[in-house]
Amino acid sequence: MDRIRCAVVGLRFGESIVKQLQDNAEICVVKVCDLDREKADRVAAEYNCGTASLDELLADPGIDAVGLYTPPVGRAALIKRCVESGKPVMTTKPLERDPAAALEVLRFARSRGVPVHLNAPSPLPCGELRQIDLWKQKYALGRPVAVRWETYVHYREQADGRWLDDPDQCPAAPVFRLGIYGIAELIHLMGRPEEVQVFASRIFTGRPTPDNAELSIRFAGGALGSLFASFCVNDGHSYPSAMTVHYESGTVKKRQYGPAFAVPKAQFDRVELELDCVCDGQCIHETFTTSAEERSGSYQWRNFAEAVRRGSPLPGEVSPEDVALGIAVIDAMRRSEVSGRPEQVVLP
Repeated sequence: MDRIRCAVVGLRFGESIVKQLQDNAEICVVKVCDLDREKADRVAAEYNCGTASLDELLADPGIDAVGLYTPPVGRAALIKRCVESGKPVMTTKPLERDPAAALEVLRFARSRGVPVHLNAPSPLPCGELRQIDLWKQKYALGRPVAVRWETYVHYREQADGRWLDDPDQCPAAPVFRLGIYGIAELIHLMGRPEEVQVFASRIFTGRPTPDNAELSIRFAGGALGSLFASFCVNDGHSYPSAMTVHYESGTVKKRQYGPAFAVPKAQFDRVELELDCVCDGQCIHETFTTSAEERSGSYQWRNFAEAVRRGSPLPGEVSPEDVALGIAVIDAMRRSEVSGRPEQVVLP
């Protein structure tokens, strides 16, 4: 079957996507687009593809889909232009900064039958979430009680005048830039968030936005969550992920290593889960391992290609409302960073 012909728009981050798709069996990049024409020409020459403006891409019948990697503020309007032209979209987290704009454009795409996918939340549940769902049902784990999620990396950034320096566009920066993966997971596992409070600090960064942040969440039903994300930690790993979920009858722990010289590649290419629970009076311990390709936050290119070929969203795709809910958490976090108080999560 022919590969999906994709155009990548926004090359500051999108260049890594062009590289990622070089050997993809489902999708090939045929054109790139960036406001920096010199950069577009360089990437096109390096990866043997063409260049075009956004208007030209959207009018080109030889383009099957668009990879959109522009900054999040105002991205909904660009997605709408793609959808109006009939082009399915793959984009990145967060889809938008404005939950109302995100919800509106996703509902519009559904009404047109045009797929819009992103990497957090994934269009379909990732491998570890599917396994936790299975354990929850199989062993009657009951109601969620609490969850702790964390990730970190070693950055020493300097201000450069981009949106990353703007507290309004990039609130509680480590959570906004990295922790959004965790927000998507927590909503899937714990249900609707009702209230959040954020604590953030600047330790090493040269940006005016924080490099160390903790988000607390109260969910409907009383479950509590905390999410830690930081640019301050250097333990040899980049973007490791850990999560502990407590249910009334059991606990699930997740561990995903980040790349490090001290850890074999095979180890950080997988996600490890561990379950301890009590079911029918018996203590149960189980483990599960899934590949990195199935992990949370990965781009589901195969599913995207299938949706493009179908010409419609896949059965069971994440709803526009759940995508917008994660952005509503971010919006409440932004307000909490300003007010210093807990803030309600308000759906559009």
